[in-house]
Amino acid sequence: MPINRLLTNARFSTVLTYLVMGVLLVVAIVLAGEEIEHHIDSIDAWITNLRPWSVLAFVGLFVVVTSVLVPESVLSIMAGALFGLAWGTAAIVAGTLLAAALQYALSQRFLRARIKRAIAERASLAAIQRSVCRDAFRLQALLRLTPLNPATVSYMLGVAGVRFFGFMLACLALVPTLFIEVYFGYAGKHVARMAGRETPAVYLHDLTVIGGLAVTIIVMVLVSRMARKAIMETVSGSLGSDHAKAQ
Repeated sequence: MPINRLLTNARFSTVLTYLVMGVLLVVAIVLAGEEIEHHIDSIDAWITNLRPWSVLAFVGLFVVVTSVLVPESVLSIMAGALFGLAWGTAAIVAGTLLAAALQYALSQRFLRARIKRAIAERASLAAIQRSVCRDAFRLQALLRLTPLNPATVSYMLGVAGVRFFGFMLACLALVPTLFIEVYFGYAGKHVARMAGRETPAVYLHDLTVIGGLAVTIIVMVLVSRMARKAIMETVSGSLGSDHAKAQ
């Protein structure tokens, strides 16, 4: 089924992003060796001295880059590594909401014809868009829980004619996934610090961070599966209703 394939491809793309970021972390640890903790401390000090301007600049970068369909997960992981869990989550949530508002406006005012043509060429996106008109808020929230690119979803919903308030409210469903992605970056930096220690000791905090990462990944997978199943059922029911009316 086209929609099933679309969601599967989106999930593969997300997993690939995590793998690439993980490989980059391993490469950094290997190249820097025991000096990696010193490098991390230097970056942390630089970021702290620039705060809050560094956070604001990152939010601006996030809005621009994700609006041209660069995966937000890359920047979310970077935010966790650069700013930590609290500041990183705040920056990514703010950037996501601002980016969504911008993408909604662009789809309404400047890109409507182009987006409509692109959706018409992809039956899966067209089917989802038609279903949104029948079950707008619920389906919007479910779409935000899938691994579909948030900017793609925003552009699609913008031309579907959904109300702005409901559109922005549904964007809050992204917060758990964004937190998990930020946590991935935060945990990655912690692992790098562990690798740079002179002694290979593992402390309770280390186990907590790594265990938390495992739990968040499991939760993300389960939520994504439930959202995928719900979307498939909603869209299938919408297609069945259209077919019945046609007869």
